Amino acid sequence: MITEKERQNMMQFLVRYFGVDPNQLVDISDSLLEATYDFAYRRTEMECDF
Repeated sequence: MITEKERQNMMQFLVRYFGVDPNQLVDISDSLLEATYDFAYRRTEMECDF
């Protein structure tokens, strides 16, 4: 279970860097949000390496 602050930070990252519509994230489960965030974060790190 993630805290509300963690959830907001993950949502803000996805909206800011990937242009995700915030309305799509409102009803997303914590586990799916975490998995999506982890994937997106790893992708940005990988792009920085190139």
